[in-house]
Amino acid sequence: MSWYTFFVQTGKEDHIKKHIDRHYDDKQLKCMIPKRIIPEKRQGIVKDEVKVLFPGYIFVKTNMIQDVYHSIKTTPHVYFLVGSSSCTTANTKEYFTKIPENQMNWLLQLFGQNHIIGYSDIMVLDENVQVISGPLMGKEAIIRKIDKRKGRAKIEVQLLNDIRLIDVGIEILSP
Repeated sequence: MSWYTFFVQTGKEDHIKKHIDRHYDDKQLKCMIPKRIIPEKRQGIVKDEVKVLFPGYIFVKTNMIQDVYHSIKTTPHVYFLVGSSSCTTANTKEYFTKIPENQMNWLLQLFGQNHIIGYSDIMVLDENVQVISGPLMGKEAIIRKIDKRKGRAKIEVQLLNDIRLIDVGIEILSP
């Protein structure tokens, strides 16, 4: 089975995942919405918020056959399969763009089993960032910026030949 990405209406990701999970068992299709925990400050109070990592996208692991594709495509609020190209003649096939296995494995390591990127403990010494524990451990090279005031790190993530900068929660430790 391979991973694919569908573009969906932002804010409807969980609703679509529930709909897909009701219609397919885990052996035929797995649906995932990666999330992150980040600190949010409202009215002077800082709380941990769980937010969708890639708003407007759901990840599906399946043997992409046309019946499955058309079934998902007809789900309300699902717009299109990312990277797909379709041909309408009877003699041609529909082509589906898989997420490269090495990219998806890397992302799955970052998410963990619950598909949520939690906090990472880091130390900042001069200009050097050292990750002590958490999902960013060993991935210091993807950290592009540290915002000490907000308790966030901006990381660079590649998905289907597109590079995105994403905020994730961090805990800054004193040296």
